[in-house]
Order: sequence, then structure tokens, then C-alpha cells
Amino acid sequence: MASSALDVLTPQQVRLLNHWLGEWTVEEDMSWGVQAIHVLRLRTARGLVVAKASTASHHIQRELRAHRQMTAPLGSHAPRLLHGDSSVGLVVTAWLPGQLVEGGPFEFAPETFEQAGRLLALFHVPRHETASYDPAALHKIGDFADRAVDLVPPDHLRGLLELVEAHRPAPRVLYATHGDYQPRNWVEDGGQVSVIDFGRAGYRPWVTDLVRLEHRYFASDARHRGPTHDGAALRAAFYAGYGRDPAEEPDSWRLDNILQALGTVVWSHDVGDAVFEDAGRQMIIRILEDFGTSELLRRTPHDE
Repeated sequence: MASSALDVLTPQQVRLLNHWLGEWTVEEDMSWGVQAIHVLRLRTARGLVVAKASTASHHIQRELRAHRQMTAPLGSHAPRLLHGDSSVGLVVTAWLPGQLVEGGPFEFAPETFEQAGRLLALFHVPRHETASYDPAALHKIGDFADRAVDLVPPDHLRGLLELVEAHRPAPRVLYATHGDYQPRNWVEDGGQVSVIDFGRAGYRPWVTDLVRLEHRYFASDARHRGPTHDGAALRAAFYAGYGRDPAEEPDSWRLDNILQALGTVVWSHDVGDAVFEDAGRQMIIRILEDFGTSELLRRTPHDE
């Protein structure tokens, strides 16, 4: 057992790993360095595994629920659950070979996005219809808006709230959703794409899994723009694989864009991620442009 593991795992987590795995050593610390979530690749007598540990119980609870209730349709394109204990904050899965798509040679390949679209269509299994999602989302938006007063230009925040005020809540079908579906959570191996990291998985409207892709990869001013990045081609490939477009549910699509944009700004500010916070403000600008209120971007105090 690597001594460094003692620095990131609690004594309970170490004891449980010993019980589950026998002898093990740390091959790589793959942690993102946020929210005290530790991701370790371990070598055991039975092969490589991934241990995810966190003192934030909700993260491990969502991970375990996803593996037990949601990932079966993905088959070998998702890690296989080996062990888990939400009370200790620990989950162990089989190692999924390959390399992360983000930062690799296939990050901007339309074929990658078409595969990812097909996988998401398999994963998006409907669970039930509810009338409670929209009211809960509107409540979260109100809380985020209060906390974003000094973080977002006043006209932009006012424009979002005008869109929110016009929203009419309606029942939504909830699906199994990943919660952070984008190339940093896709793995490529021999031309095949798989999906990892289900710590934000939950039952939500299907459009929620598309917001981050639209803003980070498909938008004309997405942050990855470069000589190999054709957002329109990636969008077309993804939706060809997925089989439907969020424009089919415009009200739900607009609501979740607003929710995730404000949530991005507030969360990033709270954890001190200035780059991601600015990305959230850019999301807000696109929302105001895309949903018909672009005049708010040009409004001056004399216009009011």
C-alpha cells in the first residue's frame, strides 16, 4: 500500500479497501482536486481497479445509485461496480482501459461525438413523470440569482429573470442522466468511446445532459475554438447519434440553460475557479442571445 494513500483516505476507507481488495498499491492519483473527491487507480492481485473516495456522502451515493440503477444499458461502455459503501464514502469499480477524450487526439472528432450521442440515448431511460421538477428548478434559480448579484452584470441578470418570470411550469418526464456529460468524462480505447464518473448522476429531464456540450463544444464561440474545432460538425454528429434535439422541448431547454449558467457562476465563485466562473457568464450571454432577448445585451441605463 502506498503511503501517499494515507494522506487522502480516511482510516475507515483504508480498512475497507484492505477488506475488499487484499493487497493493493496506488498506481496513479487521478483526482481533480475539487470537493475533496479522491480518485485512485489501484493495482490488486486481480487486476487494476479505480477507487473513488469522498467525505461528501452525496457524491458517492449518486455514484452508487447510478451503477446500481442506471448504467446497465451502457454494458461494457461503463465501468463495472465491484464494491461500494456510501456510509464510508467509498466506491470501487473495474478499470476501464483507454485515455480521456478531453485533451486527446479524438476530442474534436465528429465520430467521437456520434458515439457519445448513441451512448447517451441508451443511458437516457425514462423513469417517471413529475410536476415537481420545474418548481424546484425555479427555486434554485432564485437562490442562485440572489447569490450572483455581484457576479453577473445587472442587465444580464435582469434579462435572465425576465425569462424566468415568463416560464410556465409543466410536468416533465425524468430520465437517468449523467450530470456532467462531456469529453472529460469519456474514455476512448481502440476507436470505442465509453463513459465514466457518475458522481453527478440523477433523475432529471433529458435536456439537462446537453447544456454543457452546447456551451463548451457546440457554440460558435465555445472555449475550445481552434483549427481542429468545428462546433457545428460536432453538434450535427452528436445529435445524429442521439436521435433528437433539445429544441423539441424549448421550455425545459431554456429553464435548464438558465439553471446551469447561474449555477456555474455561483459554484465557481465559491470554489475560487475564476476561469469557470467567466465561462458561466459567457453562458448567460449566449442564453440571452439564443432565447430572443439579445436587446438586453445592448441596453444602457438611459434606456430604462
